[in-house]
Amino acid sequence: MTRRATIGFDRRIDIEWLDAAAAQAATNGTSEEFREYLWNLLNGVVSGDKSNSARGKTVTVLNHIWGNVPLAASALRARALSQFEAATVDERLALHWAMVVGTYPVFTDVATAAGRLMTLQSSFSLAHLTRRLVGVWGERSTLTRAAQRIVRSMIQWGVLRDTKTRGMYEAVPRARVIGPKIGVLMLEALLVDAEEASIPFDQLVSHAALFPFDLRLNAGHMRTAPQFQVHRQGLDSDFIEMRGGA
Repeated sequence: MTRRATIGFDRRIDIEWLDAAAAQAATNGTSEEFREYLWNLLNGVVSGDKSNSARGKTVTVLNHIWGNVPLAASALRARALSQFEAATVDERLALHWAMVVGTYPVFTDVATAAGRLMTLQSSFSLAHLTRRLVGVWGERSTLTRAAQRIVRSMIQWGVLRDTKTRGMYEAVPRARVIGPKIGVLMLEALLVDAEEASIPFDQLVSHAALFPFDLRLNAGHMRTAPQFQVHRQGLDSDFIEMRGGA
């Protein structure tokens, strides 16, 4: 089944909840303990006391990002958790970003569309963003709501902001420089999302979905990371793929 069959990300997710979820995931408790922790974390913060309530749905999204992740993202999760405790604020955001890219394809597509739109113009509307998504996701009643929740999450994380024009958004102009140790995980997330055999390094490191970040790494860093295989094609093109079992 294609990764882009289910939207899933339908809640605004605050950065503080992601920080708490990652810290809890690092304790290596059971899945039940993790969900119970998230349920208690959101008590009085998000409404509802049933699994299908806003609170229950928010727990599901957080669990999918840092808890019971898809199999394809399980190794990424382990590597991200190993970096989390020592990470700076910007690096923690980068790790969350990598995990959401690796677990929610709709997030990747929203981030990609937003990044491309802001390359063409200084701001974008939700309607324009959603039209970019329809080609991949089709006409779905839930698509606009998911895009809106993701945009509101990005605003809460400090990478987007509202403009003076209602319904228009723009990037927060602040460089978030990310070094190779965490940068390689962000590129790994893109490979997990793409499900392609190999992707050129230049295409990965400049990917529109990573618009809030300035990645300081090169193909040499990918060669020394055990999860990748790097193939040189032509004079100066390096193609990256995941190593089997990595």
